[in-house]
Amino acid sequence: MFRNRKSLFLSLIMLMLISTSVFAERWNIYAGADQKTLEAIKTCDGFIAEQQYQAAVNAVGACNNDYMIYKYIEVCTQYFAQSMMHTMFAFKNLSEGETLHDVRTKDGSFNLTFRDEPDKIIDDYKSAHGNSMVLELARANYYFDALMRYGNQWLKTPDEILTLVKDVYSRAVAKEVYDERVINNYASLFFNEKNWAGAEKLYALLAEHDSTNGSYWYNLTVAKMWQEKYKESIEPAKMAVDNPEEDPNNHLDAYTILADAYAYSGDFENAEKTLFAAHEKYNYQPIVFQRLAELYLIHKDNYNFEKGEAYLDQVLTVVCDNTTIFNCIKVYMNLSTPDKAIDFCTRNMKKYKDKKCQGYFNYFLAQLYAITGDKTKTYKALDEAKKIFKNLKDEQWLNTCESLKADLDKMN
Repeated sequence: MFRNRKSLFLSLIMLMLISTSVFAERWNIYAGADQKTLEAIKTCDGFIAEQQYQAAVNAVGACNNDYMIYKYIEVCTQYFAQSMMHTMFAFKNLSEGETLHDVRTKDGSFNLTFRDEPDKIIDDYKSAHGNSMVLELARANYYFDALMRYGNQWLKTPDEILTLVKDVYSRAVAKEVYDERVINNYASLFFNEKNWAGAEKLYALLAEHDSTNGSYWYNLTVAKMWQEKYKESIEPAKMAVDNPEEDPNNHLDAYTILADAYAYSGDFENAEKTLFAAHEKYNYQPIVFQRLAELYLIHKDNYNFEKGEAYLDQVLTVVCDNTTIFNCIKVYMNLSTPDKAIDFCTRNMKKYKDKKCQGYFNYFLAQLYAITGDKTKTYKALDEAKKIFKNLKDEQWLNTCESLKADLDKMN
């Protein structure tokens, strides 16, 4: 009796170990591949790391099993030099200092791979050897990439693609057969469809898998914020700040969404501190002062018009151009009548004497006065803007002013 129990106990342990092993391998799409296939994929990855993309595709081009097909399609979709409607692909071993962007946007010679189209490769293998989740994921990833690059201009419609891709990805997640690319693709579909609960679940999975990827933390924060989970958003937003992406603009977004998470949670002090930290790091970005202004203008519990307006004036100390001026005006227009926006323009015209800035201020003032119904001031400001841009020989802005005048004349 004791021996039977011991045997059952050992069996349970083995089952737990097997289950744990399967669970631990869920991020590895190649977990079931044989040694020869794994060696070919490792060789392919080595060539990718060295930017030798022709060699990489050759390493897996035999496509003699579903794992090799999966890797082959990854190389085709991610590392091509040129593609013909994503059915035929050209590759190149890059030279030192050369990038795929260079190759794709400039003339050059490539080796066009005359193989069957990815769809045919998958169909033929499926017909000969049967279906598998890996094979289905290879097609889903291929279609997803085509959709991202071609939209509704590809060989299959977006509806056809999305129907297949969602079905495959949902079953793959349920079976825990996936890698980072699959989950990221699936999460982005949820994100684009504003399925915030679905996106949250998948980005949480990605962030847990790769905690140093700031984009995962940022997207997780966005998904939570749209569900009004403001306090829950603070920690992932902090992780986005602590794990900056390569693009500094994306890192700035992490600061601003952290400030939003604090503000919508009612912690305005930490929201302001976060924005000050953002300005210290990105003092060339005017958006930070605009967000500081909004902190005092859009939250009722923190409303302070004078302080908010002072921050809007500070926006122009960073950059005074048409985009920045327009963004400040939008803040005023979202809050009240055009009068405050007019005051903003007229007082800052006295500070910023650069001719282009003067032209921008007058152009926007013409529109603001038009909203108030003051025709005299409308045309006076517009005439001044036209005069400035004519003297500057700025044809683009002169045409913009003429277009506004034509619209105003129609209205009057």
